[in-house]
Amino acid sequence: MILNLKTLFKKKFLFFIFRYRLRELALNNLICVKKIGNFNLVNLSGPYLCWVGFLIYKLNFFKNFNFISCDGWPNLNKKNSLNIWFGGTVLKIPSEFSNQKNNCVTASNIFTKSQKFIQFYPLKIPEIKEPKEKKIIIAMTLRNVDDDISLNIWNNKKELILKNLSIIENPKFWDMEEIKNLDTNMKHRVYMNLKSLLRIELIRIIKENFSERCVLIGDDLKKLYPDSLNSKFEKNFLKNYYQGNICIDFLAKDGEQILYPRSIEIIESGGIIAQIRTNESSKIYENFVNEISFNNKNEMINILKKLLISSNLSNINKFFQNKYNEKDLNIMSLQKFFE
Repeated sequence: MILNLKTLFKKKFLFFIFRYRLRELALNNLICVKKIGNFNLVNLSGPYLCWVGFLIYKLNFFKNFNFISCDGWPNLNKKNSLNIWFGGTVLKIPSEFSNQKNNCVTASNIFTKSQKFIQFYPLKIPEIKEPKEKKIIIAMTLRNVDDDISLNIWNNKKELILKNLSIIENPKFWDMEEIKNLDTNMKHRVYMNLKSLLRIELIRIIKENFSERCVLIGDDLKKLYPDSLNSKFEKNFLKNYYQGNICIDFLAKDGEQILYPRSIEIIESGGIIAQIRTNESSKIYENFVNEISFNNKNEMINILKKLLISSNLSNINKFFQNKYNEKDLNIMSLQKFFE
């Protein structure tokens, strides 16, 4: 018994103790594994188990016990703990917690650059099973845009943006009088509004060109296209649609990251991602960058046409398996916060 306790105290443990089950979906396969590097992972999330985890956190006297909470419940403030704020940048962190050094976020952009960013990576990617007829899967949310500043910028810059989709991530693009006197929160809002308007336009183009091959998923999309499927926040719901199909991604609504919860879910589900290209795309997608990323509307249409008839999807899938299954890069992200 004493020997077992000594062994236990030598191991590193990482407890997930957040309350909201929705964040299990955001963590994707990371929440399912038992060990990453030298960390033993214990999932105590959910409305009941999180109280057990919080009690362990409050009574913890061991340096080898580490804790992660999501979205501030519970709020953690000890050295061996981390508060992850999903679905937003540093602007999402409530003011009462904003000065804590153990906060981190999963999105950042030109208006919200931060050292508090944490990068997650795909893992446990399955071998692809191609359906007889591949579909284009579009599953995402949209913002309701009604402010004059965002709408005016969109109307004036729409054609420029459609010719260079990643221009929104370029600081020079935002050197304009319309936002000159806005504070960071308002600039960030305009940024997200433009990305939402771009999503709507690109979806319209895809639907116009590939109507019979499209599957749209999301309550926001259903308002525009009645044949869309409703949102379902259930584990494996989207996976069943993603696997073996072409999955559209227009980057995060509030950031420029290539790998973020939705795109990671696509890859981990065995989906073939088709994504807006950024400066980091070549680094992530390597030799396949021109097959699965695009930077204007015409490139997007051509890439989707090729992917729908491609016999190379299994090789793209194997690339992701080799890149992320053989070496779990998440350990580097965790070691950044837990030494």
